[in-house]
Amino acid sequence: MYDLTKEEKNAIKEHLRRKGLPLNVDVTFSNVALPDEYSGIRTRSEIRDFSSKLLPNLTLNIPFISANMRSVTGAEMIIAVEREGGLGVMPQDLPVDERLKILEKVLRAESAVIDEPICVRATQTLDEAKAAMRKYNVTGLLVVDEANRLVGILSSRDWRYWDGPDLGSTQIGRLMTSVKDRDFVTALPGISLEEARKLLKENKIEKLPLVDADGKVRGLITARGLFYTSRHPRALRDEKGRFIRVGSIGVIGESRDLSRLLNEVELQMQKGISALLIDTARSFSVNAEETIEAVKKQFDIPIIAGNTSNPKGVKFLCELGADCVKVGQGPGLVCTTREVGVGIPQLSAVAMASVIARRYGKTIIADGGIRGEDDIVKALIAGADAVMLGYLLAGTEESAPEANPVYSKEFETKIMAKDYYGSASPDAQLARIAEGTLSEARRPEGRKITVPVIGPLSRRVNDLLNGMRSLMSYVGARNIKELQEKGSFHRQSEAGYSEGVKEKMVLLRQKSL
Repeated sequence: MYDLTKEEKNAIKEHLRRKGLPLNVDVTFSNVALPDEYSGIRTRSEIRDFSSKLLPNLTLNIPFISANMRSVTGAEMIIAVEREGGLGVMPQDLPVDERLKILEKVLRAESAVIDEPICVRATQTLDEAKAAMRKYNVTGLLVVDEANRLVGILSSRDWRYWDGPDLGSTQIGRLMTSVKDRDFVTALPGISLEEARKLLKENKIEKLPLVDADGKVRGLITARGLFYTSRHPRALRDEKGRFIRVGSIGVIGESRDLSRLLNEVELQMQKGISALLIDTARSFSVNAEETIEAVKKQFDIPIIAGNTSNPKGVKFLCELGADCVKVGQGPGLVCTTREVGVGIPQLSAVAMASVIARRYGKTIIADGGIRGEDDIVKALIAGADAVMLGYLLAGTEESAPEANPVYSKEFETKIMAKDYYGSASPDAQLARIAEGTLSEARRPEGRKITVPVIGPLSRRVNDLLNGMRSLMSYVGARNIKELQEKGSFHRQSEAGYSEGVKEKMVLLRQKSL
């Protein structure tokens, strides 16, 4: 039904031939080397453009996506990776309430424009206001009346010098800065960020309420949000200075019915998601087909779908309406799907998938098997538009699991480490059973390892980008598009790989405690 046409097969063969990949055997990253090409780049610092278009409405500033795994991506990871210009995608197997909480945190983090600011009433107490501030991690609240008309604003400076009794039980109306104050500044909805920046600076204020002609609150612009926008110019933000939110769902099956999944999409749409991931290990399937068709029928939103490693599966998903396909079955360090016998070695899978996706005007994500900047570059040259990273981000401070002290044989002392486990591992399945999103344990297709904490994500990203700069300078590519056009491969033997990487595989084993 979804067999490739003769023309499609020939297009795949031509792409493989042009890239130096074999036609009669599938290969992965370590099977190929990158020859240098003439380079007009005088210094690696000239390479600054790592942007890549992923969806019709979304261009990444760096081609990195944090893996939608419980042991990698939560709200902190999404915020951290998007500060750097990449994209964060939360796990689809978390309970929907947890996914909504993550989206809410991302929505409000470092946001220049807040469409629905946290508001309180003048009759509430300061203790109630402080509780709201702690819950939403904000430093100020708008005060409104019953009709949502702005009556004031409350921040810590309003009660800092209070010398009356029972501060906690004091009504907000006695403490707030009132709109009747002659210095109170507001703006109309729709004000540009540049105009807002001027108002905040001229009036030396930190918050600018957006109020319509009737005095009703329609939003809030914060100096803090504008500061973060300028401090992280590479960050992935929307037109209002907010981090991008991507929703996620699984597919219909034993523990998920269609109405429940569609309700999950609706709830996430209300959080302003820019795209939706529909994720399953078997996306070339009737379950994925029925889920994608139903979502496309009811919602107008770009869809990322996966995973598959078969170009037929890519064709299948593109014809269903997926805008981006996630490619990879079993290449990840904690994924054991290949032990079942299914999956195509990742570099060949990515190369073949890219040909089919391009013919439909779609994009692909190389998901799994990435061990360093060399593999990132190889995946991009093969045809990926972005790479999904799990292992490389699992040990960062912002990854989802808590860090715990463990004994390291290498250093003969305790170090801080985190658990990194596959989405189909026993650990992930037990968590889902406890949450009620999985009825019983299945044959595991994942495992758990322990990885040392390596520091903040920003340090990891900068290290990877510097490595990419070096590789790109050898190829003579100033951006991802040139890299994909100029880069090609040579087959190499196992001895040839060892000659080049020296102790890389030994170090990789040591990093997994």
